[in-house]
Amino acid sequence: MSIATVSRALNTPEMVSPATVERVRQAVDELGYRPNLFAKGLLTRRSRVIGVSLPDIHGLFFSELMRSADDRACELGYHLLVSSNAHRADETPTGGFALDLADGLIVMLTERSRVDLEAIAALNLPTVVVGVDRPGLAVDTISFDNVTGAMSAVAHLLEGTPPDRCYFVGGHVGNIDSDERSAAFSEALRRDGHEPAPDQVAHGEYHFDWGWAWATEMLRQGRLRGAAVLGGNDEIAIGIANAARDHGLSIPEELRVIGFDDSSMCDCVRPKLSSVRIPVNDLGAEAVNAIIRRFEQPDSSPRHSRLATTLVRRDSSRVGPAG
Repeated sequence: MSIATVSRALNTPEMVSPATVERVRQAVDELGYRPNLFAKGLLTRRSRVIGVSLPDIHGLFFSELMRSADDRACELGYHLLVSSNAHRADETPTGGFALDLADGLIVMLTERSRVDLEAIAALNLPTVVVGVDRPGLAVDTISFDNVTGAMSAVAHLLEGTPPDRCYFVGGHVGNIDSDERSAAFSEALRRDGHEPAPDQVAHGEYHFDWGWAWATEMLRQGRLRGAAVLGGNDEIAIGIANAARDHGLSIPEELRVIGFDDSSMCDCVRPKLSSVRIPVNDLGAEAVNAIIRRFEQPDSSPRHSRLATTLVRRDSSRVGPAG
């Protein structure tokens, strides 16, 4: 059997008789043969590799995101090439990343100062942008509804806490998610008839330590008892809750806390943490679906998807006695 026949049996089996395809597959199984991905790409002009550029690769959010994206890519016969280099301050998506190996690129953006969407749109490569949207942008985008999720959380906090005792503790200014969540928090208080004071919104980093430090200072000032807090993510919220509990405050009786992301940590802490759920599994899978759709329909109009967020109520924000 010639090399060409074997190649056709593996890559275009419809061009070879079923009996020949079966013989080749049996030989492949017996020999443990694995096709060379890049040699195959020379023939098909497709590597079946999807580049993924993340702002970070640390933390539960990104690990869950990549797990769902990788599962979906494997289902569809693709491989992921992941890097965070393209989001360094001195890098762009065109530098420091092996774009020549990938059929397309999924880019997740989180920082307003680094959102060079025009440069991304100008890449000679199918691209999907995750985390940000802009009207008229000429690439596919996927984002999630920070505003509705944050407003639902604030409405729940206001059920048992006066608006002047509610706080938002988020990431740094300029982070897209933190900016949207803090703005929604303030707007929700205004709709309740309260103009938020400057100290009701605090910005730091998406870390447990930042939540702990903020709560510790508030406790030192005697301002946390009887308050309610929306954390910019679950790590911040857990840092706040731990600091409060270690200083003698009971949660939720003396302090109510809600996080954001609804990570797996929410069920591991006590009391269980209420959180705004971001559909991370849907986000990863949809990003892969979108880039493959772009491969298959290169001339179609860009799609702009926004995924819903929902508040998951648990014990940490409960109003009134357990029951």
